[in-house]
Amino acid sequence: MSFKKILAALALPALALFLGTLTPASVEAKAVEGVVNINTATPQELTMLPGIGKAKAEQIVQLRQSKPFASVDELKNVPGLGAKRIEAMRPHVVTEGATTAKRVSAKKDAAAPAAPATAPANPQS
Repeated sequence: MSFKKILAALALPALALFLGTLTPASVEAKAVEGVVNINTATPQELTMLPGIGKAKAEQIVQLRQSKPFASVDELKNVPGLGAKRIEAMRPHVVTEGATTAKRVSAKKDAAAPAAPATAPANPQS
């Protein structure tokens, strides 16, 4: 087996694994708590939704200017938003009420400060 074939046999799986880990931020699952009102949310608030980046947020804002969304299903009118993406964000989207969404840190427990250590009692008085 030639050196090129061996290198290709080793490099291709590694490259595939590496490329599989690269996904755009707008496609990655976003940890969101609460809801986003697609009729009143700012573009920044809309980007909290899974699969929504700056460009899609702007498209949503432009589309709702002509006519507010009557239902979440009307997001299918936004170019590039398909059924799968709409279903992924459905639990966090409303057409009435306030936007209450907040990003949730996946590292909540790791970020919690540790309890302060107590000094040992001094038996010598």
